[in-house]
Amino acid sequence: MEKQFQGALSDITVLDMTRVLSGPFAGTWLGEMGANVIKIEIPKGGDESRRNPPFNADGTSAFNTTVNRNKRSITLDLKSEEGKEIFRQLVKKADVVLENFRPDVMDRLGLGYEELKKINDQIIYASISGFGTTGPYAKRPAYDVIAQAMGGIMFGIGEEGGEPLKVGASIGDVTAGMNVIIGILAALHARSVIGHGQKIETSLVESIIALQQSENNRYFVDGEVIRGTGSKHPTNCPYGAYHAADGMYMIGVGKNEIWCKLCENVLGHPEYGTDPRFDSIFNRIGHKQEICEILESWSMQHTVEEVVEVLLANSIPAAPLMSIADLVNDPHFNDHRNMFPYMEQPGVGPFRVTAMPIKFSETGTRISRPAPALGAHNEEVYGEMLGFDAQKLAELKEKGII
Repeated sequence: MEKQFQGALSDITVLDMTRVLSGPFAGTWLGEMGANVIKIEIPKGGDESRRNPPFNADGTSAFNTTVNRNKRSITLDLKSEEGKEIFRQLVKKADVVLENFRPDVMDRLGLGYEELKKINDQIIYASISGFGTTGPYAKRPAYDVIAQAMGGIMFGIGEEGGEPLKVGASIGDVTAGMNVIIGILAALHARSVIGHGQKIETSLVESIIALQQSENNRYFVDGEVIRGTGSKHPTNCPYGAYHAADGMYMIGVGKNEIWCKLCENVLGHPEYGTDPRFDSIFNRIGHKQEICEILESWSMQHTVEEVVEVLLANSIPAAPLMSIADLVNDPHFNDHRNMFPYMEQPGVGPFRVTAMPIKFSETGTRISRPAPALGAHNEEVYGEMLGFDAQKLAELKEKGII
C-alpha cells in the first residue's frame, strides 16, 4: 500500500457508504484533508452516479470521478448476513461511518448507530438525509430540487414580480456535504473530551434553511417573506448587478460612506450623498429605480472592465460577472489560488476538478488518488484491515458478497 498523504486527518479512517452527490462530496473533501476514505459500494453496479453524465472519453462518469477522488473502492452486499458481519468487522477498525440512505435503511439492516456503537463506542456515525431522521417528513425521498422547493430559498430568487426559481447549483447537496464535515470534525474533537463517539446528522432541507440568515430574520422581525429581486439586493441599494456598455457588473454599496464616495468621486454628484431620498439604506431602497438610472447613466458610457477599474480605484466593492470559463482562465483563481487543479485519471488522462476552498499552512491538502473503479481495492483493503487472503476473497466473490 502506498504511503498515505500526511494531511490533517491522516489518522482517520472513514467508511463512506454514500451515493450520488452530498455524501460522496463530503468523503472527497475528507480524503483531500488526508483521511483514509474507503468507499463501500454494492457489488452489482455500485454507486448509481457511475452512470450519471457527463461522460469521460473512456465512457466513465465525470460526475462520479469528480466526487469520488481520494478514495479506495470496495464492494460489499450488506443485505447478506455474511456481508453485514464483514461490515461490522470494518467498523471495529474505523473512526467514521458516513451514509446518506433514507433514515430507516441502516436500522432495518441492523447496522444503525445504536448497533454499531455496541461494537465500537468510538465510532462517529454521520448521516445525511433529505429532511432529517425525525419528524413527519423523515422518510420522504429527496433530491436537491425537492430541498430547494421546501427550504424557502426559491422565493428569494427570480425577477421582481416573477415566479420563484431554483438555484442553478446543487446547493442542498453540497451544503449538506459541508455541514456533515463540520459535524464529523466537531465529533472527532469531542471524542477526545467525552471518551466516545456519537451520531451526527444533517439534512438537505435544513442546510438550505440555514443559508438564509438575513432573509429569515426579515420574517422574524417584520413578518416579510423576501421575494425575488433579480440580481439586485432586496434590502440594500445600490447592491447588485447593473449595466455597462458591453455587459453587466456587480457593485456593493454596503454603507453610507461608500455611497457618498461613489456620488462624489465616480458619479460627480456629491449632492446625492446628502439628498434626503438617498441618505440612508432605507431611503435608497425606496428610490432604487432612480438610483439605477443615475448609476447606469454613468456606467453605460464605459465597458465593464473600465467601470470595475474605476470603482475599485475608489475602494468601492465591484466585480465583473464571471462564468466558469472566465474563472478557469483567471490567474488569481487558477494560478495563485489553485482552485482548478488537474488529477491523473486512469483511462482519461489529466482531469480537471474543483479544489477545496480551504488552505492549510502546515498539513495542506492533496488529491492523493483518482476516483477508483468499482471494487478496485477489494484485495488491498480487505487484506489490510481484516487479513483476508486470496482464497477468502475468491470465496466471497463467488457468493456475490463482494
